[in-house]
Amino acid sequence: MFRFDKRKVFLLYHYYLLDNFFSDKSVKNEDEKGQKRLFWLNDCLKGETYFREKIAQKLKIGWEFSRLPPLEKAILIYATYELLFKSNSDYEKMIIDQTINFSKVYLEEGKYRYINKILDLLFKEKNTVESEKV
Repeated sequence: MFRFDKRKVFLLYHYYLLDNFFSDKSVKNEDEKGQKRLFWLNDCLKGETYFREKIAQKLKIGWEFSRLPPLEKAILIYATYELLFKSNSDYEKMIIDQTINFSKVYLEEGKYRYINKILDLLFKEKNTVESEKV
């Protein structure tokens, strides 16, 4: 079962808030879960360029990923990573649903709609590519 991890989104948010600078010392890792999240963050950031390109392709014409606020960047990168690399096909819709629910709570009113649209387009693209392979 997929469980949306707010702390991972916070790590990405922190990364974008500090303009792509992140120090392991800036996050207190007193437990094993904290260490796992840092490993996750490093793994996620290795594919960040790819995720940014995928997301940018789905944005409205004239919009760029770099123009998005830090929290929206963090949410989109987190969900894209989970959708494209870590998800079981049974969990993809759950990832989108939980991301939208999180967006409704933490983003301005109505912002969740474009997050939903981008993730839905990424989901459809992934399924199209996978069905073509078979």
